[in-house]
Order: sequence, then structure tokens, then C-alpha cells
Amino acid sequence: METLEFEDGYKIIENGKQEPYVYIIKSGKVKVSLGTYEALLSEELPDVFGLEALIDEPYTETCIAVGNVKVIRCEKSEFKDIYVKTEVGKEALKSFMRRTAKALGWI
Repeated sequence: METLEFEDGYKIIENGKQEPYVYIIKSGKVKVSLGTYEALLSEELPDVFGLEALIDEPYTETCIAVGNVKVIRCEKSEFKDIYVKTEVGKEALKSFMRRTAKALGWI
């Protein structure tokens, strides 16, 4: 687990790329794109992206820093051990499901 900093416009994850990392926003905002759907995530919930890593699948979203951003990057095993059973893990799953449902036009 490590804290990383990104500048405005940096592509943190890309749709179709597969990596073993889940990201938790520590400060700043991240624009998430899934097809034509876009959302802005921030540290307020805290928001998490890259959950596909938990099931060894390629990312479905592209996530780009908006301004300066700090994230905690976790290996999938670290995220499972530390966050899955916490509010962070529960909120991450709900947020991901809402984004996906909106992108698919279900809500």
C-alpha cells in the first residue's frame, strides 16, 4: 500500500488495462468515464475505483486526475484484508454499482 500523487489530466487507470491495484481517493477529484457516462469522484465518501482488480478483470473505467490528486494504491489482497468489511469497502461497492447502472442506462 502506498500513497501516490497525480497532476491534473494524469490517466490513473485506463479501460481495458489489467492491474492488481485498487485506488482510494485521499484528496482531490477524479473524473471517471465509462462509455459516454462520466462522474466526478472525491475524497468525501471516500470514493474508490479500480475494483475490477479484486476479481482479476481488466478495468472497465478510465479515471483521470482533476487538479492535484492523492490516492492510496492497494494491492487487491491489501484492500481485501483492510477495507472490504469496513464502510470504505461497502461504499466503494455501492458507488461502483451506481456508476455502472447509470452508464448502462438502468437508472
